[in-house]
Amino acid sequence: MEGTRRYARARRRRARLTVMWSVIGVIVLGVVGFSAGAATGLIPIFATPTPWSSAESPTPAPPTTTPQVPEPPATSTAPEPSPTPPPPVACAAGTTMSVMAHYDDDLIFANPAITNAIANGQCVRTVFVTAGDAGSGMTYATSRETGILRAYDVLRGVDGEWTEEHLVLGTGLPVTRFTPADDPDIAVTFIRLPDGNISGQGFEATGWESLSRLYGQTIDVMHTVDTATPVSLNLLKQSIGELITAAHPTALITLVPGWSWASHRDHSDHSTVGSLVRDSAQAAGLSVDVMRYATGYGNKDKPANLTGDLLDLKLRAFFEYTKYDHVMKCDTPVACLDIKMFGHSLEREYFLTDGEL
Repeated sequence: MEGTRRYARARRRRARLTVMWSVIGVIVLGVVGFSAGAATGLIPIFATPTPWSSAESPTPAPPTTTPQVPEPPATSTAPEPSPTPPPPVACAAGTTMSVMAHYDDDLIFANPAITNAIANGQCVRTVFVTAGDAGSGMTYATSRETGILRAYDVLRGVDGEWTEEHLVLGTGLPVTRFTPADDPDIAVTFIRLPDGNISGQGFEATGWESLSRLYGQTIDVMHTVDTATPVSLNLLKQSIGELITAAHPTALITLVPGWSWASHRDHSDHSTVGSLVRDSAQAAGLSVDVMRYATGYGNKDKPANLTGDLLDLKLRAFFEYTKYDHVMKCDTPVACLDIKMFGHSLEREYFLTDGEL
């Protein structure tokens, strides 16, 4: 009897253990199956997201591949030339045109000629060949451009807005032209080739390019500072010739050519622009009788020949320009006469004819 009871108790313990291990097995299999399903995406996992504000938005990881930039269409073409506009109004009193190297050359070496042309009701067409950037880029160049426009406002006695136009000459050369909104008789055009430095060696920032190296054919092209347009010597001469033909000048002022005795000690850009303009004018059929060549740095050996109101206006215009050119240091208009190298030229103005070169 006792043996029977022990046997019954043992069977009950085995039954309880079997049930217990069965439950444990179900639980384990359920967990394993749930995890495997979640890993394969077959079973969704729901979790409460951690709240975040827009100020703490997570930063997406940078792409692991570089985006492909589409190639320009094979049919793309160069911009269409804009015909160089003739003077917008008839210049019955004549046109004084000046082609200079830097943005202050006409103020220093060819004024009061510009002042007198404005006062006499003539059209004034000014062209600057370089950007006068001194290797410092377009920020400095455009500041100087603003300065020359403000100086012209002083010369014409009116403060006003200037209209900006981007033109492409018939030669394909892009230029920028400014005209006072209230006075179409005046136009200032910028070609923006690199400044060549005093001795013509150029600047590292613009690849040592210079007008003297281009004219001397030690380089094949220069590149405009604003658009990096390649400009060959032939293209530059043709473009200057086109601007001259469009202006129909009755007086054309430039600087003394480099081969002349009078270019001694002058800036390389000055003497090269003089040579370029003379070549271009002759190719365009302009009479040498209308050509005048302003002496540059070398005119300090000549006596001062400007006084009175003309000198006062010249100094005031130049002083206005210096407000936009951080290289120039003048506290007053008269103090500009003390600027190193060319301050003395402000009280001088000397021209040579073609035969005197």
